[in-house]
Amino acid sequence: MTTEDFLRVLLAIDFPEKYWSLCDRYSSSPTTTYNGQKAEVLSAFESLGVKPRYDGRDRSYAIETEKIGEVEWGALFAKQRHGQELMISGVGPNGRVGSNFASLAYDAKRLSDPGFSRSPFSGPPPYPRPQVADSAALAGLVREFVALVHEIKAALRARAA
Repeated sequence: MTTEDFLRVLLAIDFPEKYWSLCDRYSSSPTTTYNGQKAEVLSAFESLGVKPRYDGRDRSYAIETEKIGEVEWGALFAKQRHGQELMISGVGPNGRVGSNFASLAYDAKRLSDPGFSRSPFSGPPPYPRPQVADSAALAGLVREFVALVHEIKAALRARAA
């Protein structure tokens, strides 16, 4: 799968708008960003039946590893100072494809509309990230992240069939 193929899969499920809407729902001021404790994030995933693999080097949680067609896909939820970073990528015979959700949303939208741009001066920033203010919002973000990963993987499975 090429990057362009993957971006077209994302466009088919309206990924850019879904991601930007998620960021709008989970936006807090930088002074109130809440990352939660490891046990709290693990619990949020496990309440959904998802068994994450934690990596303490970058405070990330790998989930949903699955081979679809010839590509091994996986998603990553990382806790960072400025908020949470959501990612999906796959490795296959043609190399790696994927990135963080912010870049994928922007790149997919630009593929469908080369003249498209988002600007911090005339609207939301081009590469927003979700930010949560408390534990309830963190659990909600984890739930929406998992749901979006499931939707992406369902579209990938449909394409591979």
